[in-house]
Parts: sequence; C-alpha cells; structure tokens
Amino acid sequence: MIPEQKQKTILTVELERDELNRTIGGGLPINSLILLEGTDGAGKSLIAQRMAYGLIENNTTVSYLSTELSTAGFIEQMASLSYDIKYPMLDERLFFISLFPYYGNGMLKKNFLDVLLNSKKLFSSEVIIFDTLSFLLIDEQLNAQEAFAFLTFLKKLNNIGKTVIICVDPEHLNAKLLTLIRSSGDIIFELQLREFAGQPVRVISVKRFKRSGGDVTNAIPFRVEPGKGMVIEIVSFS
Repeated sequence: MIPEQKQKTILTVELERDELNRTIGGGLPINSLILLEGTDGAGKSLIAQRMAYGLIENNTTVSYLSTELSTAGFIEQMASLSYDIKYPMLDERLFFISLFPYYGNGMLKKNFLDVLLNSKKLFSSEVIIFDTLSFLLIDEQLNAQEAFAFLTFLKKLNNIGKTVIICVDPEHLNAKLLTLIRSSGDIIFELQLREFAGQPVRVISVKRFKRSGGDVTNAIPFRVEPGKGMVIEIVSFS
C-alpha cells in the first residue's frame, strides 16, 4: 500500500541568501491571515516583496496588489534587491496589480473596492498580498460595516485555502478599525526601529504566530543591502 501523502500545511519562503524562513519557523502557515504592521518607511513593502519572491521561488503562486508602485517601478524595485521577477510575471506565477495610476491621480472610483473584490484573477493565486491595505480602507465613505465585510471576505479566502498578507500603517487607520484587523490576524509582524550598541536597527517583532511549523524568533533584526536584498542581523535583544 502506498502511504498517504502528508498534507501541505506550510508555505516555505526559503532563500539561500538569508535566514528569514528559519526565523519564522520554516515558513508561513497555509490559509492564514498575516498582518505586516508599521509606519511609513518601516519596511512593510520590503518584507512583503521578500516574502513574495521567496514564495514564487518555492513554487507558490502569488498575487501582489500595490498602491505605491507602477508595474515598471515594481520590477525595478525588485531587481534592485536582486529579486528577479520578470519570468515569474510572464508565466503568471506572479500576478501584479498596480493602483498607483489611479491613486496617484485621484481617479479612484467610489465602487473600486467592489470591483477589486470581484477580480477572479487576483484571487486565483495561492497567496494574495495587499501593499498597502491602509489606503483601501481609509476612504471617508467606507463605513465600519463595509470595512468588516471586507475583512470577512479575506477570512473567507482563508477558508478556501488562500493565504493573505496585508500591510497596514497604524497611523492611517482609526483605532477601532485597527483593533478589528489585529483581532482577525493569525500572524502579526510589527516592524520596529530599536537600538543596538548605540545604532538604530530595524526589527520584525512577532506579536502573534499561530500554527507555526517550528520555533519562531520573537525579534528578527534585519537590514537592506543593494544587490543583496534583505539580510538578517545576528544580534539579540533582551
């Protein structure tokens, strides 16, 4: 009798160049809602881009929605980190949507969020990344009920096996909505700036991590090097 194959529960983001995958217990739990929280410039997009590249390098399909970069800008940004995504985009392992032309010129329509949620292509990938979610939920005409409906939709995606990563700037959301998003998350990464040996260090602070595949490091210091991408620092914090 052929033994039953073990069901896949973790999506690895492993790359030889850094230790991110190891520090988060071997990868991201499948069908989880993951929150990347940090203020402007904290590194949310960098972590989202690193995860996207690690996923596609390990045969996981990704949809990436950006409110900050055009398609050309996204390709250039990834290339500057030595994350070459041209071929994954061509063979549709990576599906990229840019809101930059609309957001940048104030052309966003009132029903744009509804149109977005009806995009079958966006939600056909195994992992969906919103970079950033803050802008989509900051519309003055978006009430609490609509915001809750959107988050319910994201959890429904989890229920059908999709993993969702959302980047959020806490300064751009009201406290009640931020609390709602945090309470919905299976994994919460808070990007912080700490001090080590008198020098500022960027840190991924793990606030919540459900269903990890292994030991998770609570504070993951990192830096960015042109041509190398993300580099995990070997320091410890008390």
